[in-house]
Amino acid sequence: MSLANALPAALYSKLTGTSGLTALLAGTTSVYNIQAPDDASLDYVVFNIQAGGDDNESAHRTKDLLVFIRGYSSVNASMAGSIDAQIDAALHMKPLTISGWANFWISRERDFANVEIDASNFKTWMAGAYYRIRAEKT
Repeated sequence: MSLANALPAALYSKLTGTSGLTALLAGTTSVYNIQAPDDASLDYVVFNIQAGGDDNESAHRTKDLLVFIRGYSSVNASMAGSIDAQIDAALHMKPLTISGWANFWISRERDFANVEIDASNFKTWMAGAYYRIRAEKT
């Protein structure tokens, strides 16, 4: 299985299995790959692969990817930050089970935060980070 297919399943499983995180979300499955559905209830998490690929540093098939993982909240910036903190606790320097791959590195790299205001003046806060995920084909 390609890492592009296996990694989203692994991240979804890890994040939805983290009770400290899911307790802050609209539901225990409020974690989405690429984007949340239009009808998704806040608060939730979105992740997606941003960049990366083969690192070609050895004869083994290894990948080095950057994944953007962030929490969204309608409450305030502090709640978005709390969701982000739980994501960090679940992933930074922790093991990740990826089907067909041996994960050997996850690290938080760049922090992001913002607020979006729609036409009706509804605010949505976001806090998250890039995570570097490295894995070797098994």
